[in-house]
Amino acid sequence: MREICNLKSTLPFSYEIYRSSRKSLIICVKSGKVIARAPRYASSKWIYDFISSKQDWILDELAKQKRQLRQRLVIADGREVSFMGRPRTIVALISAQPSIRLTRDFLFIYTRDKSSAKLEKMFNEWLKDKAREYMAVETIKVARQLGVSHKLKDVVFRKTRSKWGHCCQDGTIQYNWLTMMAPKPVIHYLIAHECSHLRHMNHSARFWATVESVCPDYLDLKSWLHENGHRFWSRQ
Repeated sequence: MREICNLKSTLPFSYEIYRSSRKSLIICVKSGKVIARAPRYASSKWIYDFISSKQDWILDELAKQKRQLRQRLVIADGREVSFMGRPRTIVALISAQPSIRLTRDFLFIYTRDKSSAKLEKMFNEWLKDKAREYMAVETIKVARQLGVSHKLKDVVFRKTRSKWGHCCQDGTIQYNWLTMMAPKPVIHYLIAHECSHLRHMNHSARFWATVESVCPDYLDLKSWLHENGHRFWSRQ
């Protein structure tokens, strides 16, 4: 059973302590909160001293997360959204027949309800359909290129916060459909990454060599996704 303590100190931020049977002390910053995961009988002073020693890093992380929150997506009339790396301006129009139409510079959303919640729901459904159309086909192509198409069982889509993609032991590859907002080379990297797991179910040197054989600039694309992926999540 964990004990959760909300503490305020002379530090310029508050923090929470989660005590458990763990043997080590770690600090993480998540959703604007500073959390210490500590051994059950660790002294409060030891925890405080450790957090104090990490103060500069913690402040940087808090500032970074605050900045990223401001950069998150807003689905609303007149706002901008990206599709395969190209920004489009959302134009919401009242219509008895809901639909979405994409042009070079605009994303027209025809809807009975122009509320942000409704527009976001329609956008997500549309984006998921586009991911099925594009990413599923490209996954089959890359799997064939790597000679592992016989191991590919299925391609599915889930909006998960922890991973952009995942390859299961049974050969099912899962993607987050929000990836369709990224530039095409980044989408290709993610597909190459998951298909390479059909050959190597790990992140060994052989795995990364397989990724590189399909996507030579994978390091830059992986870094881009890490640095910009938060922009694909809405503020809601």
